[in-house]
Amino acid sequence: MLGVAPYRLVTLAVMVCLLSEAHALDPHRKFSQYVRETWSAANGLPGGAVHAIGQSPDGYLWIGTDKGLVRFDGFTFLPVPPKSLLPQNDPILGLITDAEGDLWVRMQTAGILRYNRGKFENLASGPNATVTQVTAIARENGAGMLLWDLISGTLRLRRGKLDPIAPARILPGSSVTMSIAETAGGKIWLGTLGAGLFYLENGRATRVTQGLTETKINCLLPVGDQELWVGTDHGLFRWSGTRFRRAELGPSLRDQPVLTILRDRDSNMWVGTTRGLLRVSASGTSFAEEEGMQSAGAVNTLFEDREGNLWVGDAMGLERIRDSAFITYSTDKGLSSNASGPVYVDEEDRAWFAPEKGGLYWIKDGHIHAVKPALLGKDVIYSIAGRDHEIWLGRRQGGLTRLVYKGGIITAETLPTLKTANVPTNSRRTLPISAVSTRWENWLHPSRTNSHSPSWPRPLMPRRLYSGFGTTRPT
Repeated sequence: MLGVAPYRLVTLAVMVCLLSEAHALDPHRKFSQYVRETWSAANGLPGGAVHAIGQSPDGYLWIGTDKGLVRFDGFTFLPVPPKSLLPQNDPILGLITDAEGDLWVRMQTAGILRYNRGKFENLASGPNATVTQVTAIARENGAGMLLWDLISGTLRLRRGKLDPIAPARILPGSSVTMSIAETAGGKIWLGTLGAGLFYLENGRATRVTQGLTETKINCLLPVGDQELWVGTDHGLFRWSGTRFRRAELGPSLRDQPVLTILRDRDSNMWVGTTRGLLRVSASGTSFAEEEGMQSAGAVNTLFEDREGNLWVGDAMGLERIRDSAFITYSTDKGLSSNASGPVYVDEEDRAWFAPEKGGLYWIKDGHIHAVKPALLGKDVIYSIAGRDHEIWLGRRQGGLTRLVYKGGIITAETLPTLKTANVPTNSRRTLPISAVSTRWENWLHPSRTNSHSPSWPRPLMPRRLYSGFGTTRPT
């Protein structure tokens, strides 16, 4: 038994998860807006390249490396000692937790082990089969596991019992199976090293070629009732129940080898390629390298932990990618300055903000848009307020400007000089828009004002008004 105090990967986050369900990474963020932490030999991770990642019910993270199995408690990496039945320096190529919480370890030369309640157990053989050369492992639809062994072929493991499904010779030329999966209907799929993709039915292996001519199948991911995602040496493919179609990943990634696929708890797809990490969501496909996230190269494995963090294993080591409480927008996203002034959020949750050096921008779903310079130039904006589809701006040179946003089109109207309202335009301070807006209300809607009455219409009141770090809310 490993004798290290069981620190957990998370502290405060565990308490938060008790109150609300953890979510996956926000798919609307750019890769550069995630928080990234990396570990390698330089900062404590032993073992070299990472091939597999898993998490046991006690909260530990397990990492399969070139030189063996490593346990991580969130602070310290602990190589699993040889007395635990793991051969010393044997590469760990697979880690999976089953429905009962047992962690299964696939070794390169010594079959598989089960980790249960702090102990490792060797599963070298059963009454009907021997498993010493396992090349693929996956969870089945029930509570057990599916294995493929060079000698025994396809096996099902339930409650410690091995049952043969199909012999290895059922595949042409005794092809080596690299990946295995079971779809919702009970169909078992085998991805081979050089013979293509097969499914098992009535004791026979049938090769699938409709839309898929690739022969080297690196990974399989079943989704839903019939859908199957397939990573090959020449791109990503998707099975719809009748045929395969190539997943559109962009021209530069169309034929890239896909090594691993993960579907997070919010149904976003994460794809590990020889060039780095991809995200496929309802918003489209994003490539980490193209969004300013430097990659160590080929992504060997992906894993989502209980808190929704994404773990990436590659040739250099281990990386954790997570959301942060705040998102930073700066000049590298096209802003004119890193120092910002007023911020206003409209009724459609569109955030308008004005950098210190001029210009106006708005953000929606993580995407930044600049208001065309022709409307405002590079004038500095001191205050922003609004109502309905109107945005009111207090500008240094341009006075008071009203923007109307409808149907994706912005129109601007600059009102008479603010000097008539006794508001200085050369003062570097927040303009009291709500205080002067009544005068412009009369200018815009003279019919609403009785020239014989001293009363003024109700001033425009902003839904939210932010100026620098100050906030003004109507009462």
